[in-house]
Amino acid sequence: MKEIKQIITAYNAARSRGKGAVLATVVHIEGSSYRAPGARMLVTEDGSLTGAISGGCLEGDILRKALMVMTTQKPLLVSYDTSDEESSVITVNLGCNGIIRVLLEPIIEDNPYHPISLLKLAVEKRHRSILVTLFSLNAKKDAGQGTKMLFTPTGVHQSKEGKGPGFSALEPDIQTAWKQKHAMFIAYPVTDENTSGYNAFLEYLEPAPALVIAGAGNDVFPVVEIAKTLGWEITIVDGRPLYANENRFPSCQLVLSEPAEAIRHIKLDERTAFVLMSHNYDYDKAVLKNILYTPVKYIGLLGPTKKRDRILKELIQEGFQLPEDTEIPTSLYAPTGLQIGAESAEEIALSIIAEIQASLTETHGGPLRNLKGHIHHRNMGIVLSKKSYGVLLLAAGESKRLGTPKQTIAYKGSTLIQHAHHQASSLKTAVSLTVISQGDITLKDLLNQTDAVILENPDYKEGMASSIRTGVDHINRFYPNVEYLLIMLCDQPYVESAHLQTLIDTQQKTGKKVVASLYEGRKGVPTLFHRSLFPHLLELRGDIGAKNLIESLDNEVVSVAFPLAAFDVDTNKAREQLRD
Repeated sequence: MKEIKQIITAYNAARSRGKGAVLATVVHIEGSSYRAPGARMLVTEDGSLTGAISGGCLEGDILRKALMVMTTQKPLLVSYDTSDEESSVITVNLGCNGIIRVLLEPIIEDNPYHPISLLKLAVEKRHRSILVTLFSLNAKKDAGQGTKMLFTPTGVHQSKEGKGPGFSALEPDIQTAWKQKHAMFIAYPVTDENTSGYNAFLEYLEPAPALVIAGAGNDVFPVVEIAKTLGWEITIVDGRPLYANENRFPSCQLVLSEPAEAIRHIKLDERTAFVLMSHNYDYDKAVLKNILYTPVKYIGLLGPTKKRDRILKELIQEGFQLPEDTEIPTSLYAPTGLQIGAESAEEIALSIIAEIQASLTETHGGPLRNLKGHIHHRNMGIVLSKKSYGVLLLAAGESKRLGTPKQTIAYKGSTLIQHAHHQASSLKTAVSLTVISQGDITLKDLLNQTDAVILENPDYKEGMASSIRTGVDHINRFYPNVEYLLIMLCDQPYVESAHLQTLIDTQQKTGKKVVASLYEGRKGVPTLFHRSLFPHLLELRGDIGAKNLIESLDNEVVSVAFPLAAFDVDTNKAREQLRD
């Protein structure tokens, strides 16, 4: 966030001088690179640079190209190959062994949601957001490229400039990135509106870490200085105005109050770290008591283990219940800091800040030389959009073993078929089809209460294969952009959207053509099938379904364990065991 704020400040200064500007953003990498996607640099008309997209090796060439973009007022995607001197893209021998793609965007003031405007909205409040940047590998000068959208808990801000997928197409993938809390790279198919086949960089942004320090002694100064260098938001909590004042801490928010009152004035979230270093036992104890049940993930307590144990023991004796059934709460780091042999105030500050950083990023803080493989584990694969997937819910048949239509059995306030459709449709894929028996008025009435696309199968008495053929044929005729079809049944009540999403996530990570559910030692539905297997699905006959096809593909299938899929409502005994 610090780099983004510096870019915003630099842009405001350039604008006040009447200078044009171009924003350079790393939108994708293959292999290794010094900076990750999301690294930015602002180039202004007078040649000044703010931010960085590499270790200094690419900035000169970016400056030249940015000045050209300023003239044309058209975006440009530039690729740098840092390893292959024979490559057709621009080669730079940096030793990083990767391809870096940088998007250059002119800042056009007439556009109310130009890239800098969206960045401003992203940092103005302490909330998570998804920033969407479109780029085209097929047309590097495509005018539709650029930072186009910001998704926040309070709304969506979208640029109307250029073509490309809109929010309705992007939303399912944005929601996935939001839930998984990491960046994604999505390929959107070529359509009449999306003639360049855009890729989207969905950048997951979190607010800058907030550091709250209880105490205002001299040993707090180096902690504040390091945190300020990192761009963290800093608050000092202390009840002594002689220590906690603007002359001593000009860059910090100051809260002069007793602990309980002080906490009410501070917004605490999962990106907040609290360090207790007041050197006053009772003050530290009072603060700890008031923050143990907050979302704060890191609470550092300065001092020896004896101090920690005494405070916790006294809190329990006073009737305070610790948030976890453990001797030491997981959020409490006491003594605070990494073990680096720190002695001086500056060294201790370094150990504390390093431990906070490791805690926020959920890493261990060990030596990099002990790592095997890459230093950074970045997921850079460009995966298919949710709009390249479809769902086929099989709900035809006579329920002969049960003796009554299983689809209409009450479950979770509705029926099995309505519940299954709700789980499928919540994925927000390109289409969610439901196949029922031809002439089944009851099921049609139930599904008409939903947004289901209903297909009637005239050959339902043949068995499950006929319903699969009905659905696949419909996909082939009306949804040519669907690359994967998820086949599921309506009588597996414990199959919910979370598992269906896991199947899609697994396909995107592995690239496999088939992703099946694993239960009772076998692979079965729900299962994802790639389009290349659609002809095989159309050849199925009888009541066997896709099980034989899955088994015949063997090693080409990746499986996801889900034991609950073994329960299906095929008998009266199973119906009696069904639980909401």
